[in-house]
Amino acid sequence: MIDFITGIVTHKNPMQIVLDNSGIGFALFISTNTFKELPAVGEKTTLKTYLHVREDNIQLYAFSREEERMVFLGLISVSGVGPRLAQTILSGIKLDDLIQSIQTGNLANLTSISGVGTKTAQRLIVELKEKFLQWGLIDSDRVDKTNLPVLSSLEEEALLALISLGYKRAVVERAISRARIKGSYKSVEDLIKVALQVI
Repeated sequence: MIDFITGIVTHKNPMQIVLDNSGIGFALFISTNTFKELPAVGEKTTLKTYLHVREDNIQLYAFSREEERMVFLGLISVSGVGPRLAQTILSGIKLDDLIQSIQTGNLANLTSISGVGTKTAQRLIVELKEKFLQWGLIDSDRVDKTNLPVLSSLEEEALLALISLGYKRAVVERAISRARIKGSYKSVEDLIKVALQVI
C-alpha cells in the first residue's frame, strides 16, 4: 500500500489533485474537505493515500488528515458503499459532522448527503458506530444514549431470548438493528432467526 505521497501541487479541483513527485504526476481523487485544506498550485504538500485496485482500474484516493482516511476506510467496509460513494459522502458533509451524525444516529443529516438513502444511512450507523469507537474517532463518554433506537415489545422479547442463550446485550442490540434493515419480521422466532444470521 502507498501510505502517503509528497509532491508539488500542479493541478487541483474539488474532486482531484495532481502531485508532481520527482517528475511523476500522481492523479489523486479527493473530497471537498481535503480540497479546502490544500495549499496553492506550485506549493508542496503531503497527503495520506488509499490505493483501490480492481481488475480493470487502479485509483488513488488522498486525504489531508489521517482521520479522514480512517473514516473513508470505515465507509467502504459498509455493504453497498464503494470508494466513489465514500468520497461523495465525505464531500457532502464536514468530517466532524459526519462522525457526530453516526455517533448520534442522525438519519436526517446522513440522508441529506447525495447518494445516501435511508437504508444506507441505517447501515452506516449500525456498522460504523462501534468501529469508530474502537478507532478512537468517537469519544465513548460522549455517545448520545438518547438517540439509540427504542425496541418494540417483540424486539425486547427477542433480545431477552438471545441474551439467555449467552449472547452479550450489545451484540444482540446490534444484530436486531441490522435485522431491521434487512426487512420485516412477523414473530419473535422470525426476528431471532434473522438476528442470528447477522451476529
